[in-house]
Amino acid sequence: MGAVLVIVNLGAIGIFYANSYSQQEDNPELNLNISGSHAVEIVVNDSGVATFISLNYKYPQWRVVRTTLIQDTLYNINGSILQEGSNTWKVEILERPCACSNIKDLYVVEGYVSADTGELLDVSKKTVSEAKYEKTTCSSTSCH
Repeated sequence: MGAVLVIVNLGAIGIFYANSYSQQEDNPELNLNISGSHAVEIVVNDSGVATFISLNYKYPQWRVVRTTLIQDTLYNINGSILQEGSNTWKVEILERPCACSNIKDLYVVEGYVSADTGELLDVSKKTVSEAKYEKTTCSSTSCH
């Protein structure tokens, strides 16, 4: 009976390993040195970002944190190449200052982090009209 349980457990481990290996091949994010959540930490730990957030972000329930993996050449707003042909995390941290029903300004932090090295490549902090972002940025509030 004990030998049967060992064989069943080894078989289950083998199936789990095969599925994990297959998922790694299908999902390049699993092979990155820096995860999306780690990229968020890197952006938030920047001193300028930390100050901006502490001054402007007051309502976590109205906050949206979004990461997007960019697998291409990254340019800054001036058209200069920031990083060529590599994996980069785009981190967006958005928050509304109120839960009112009309379109308001959003506090926006946008950062780019190398998925290979963890280097913070670029970061911007700004206040922009909510109309420039899609409705999903409003999280669970009744923005629109």
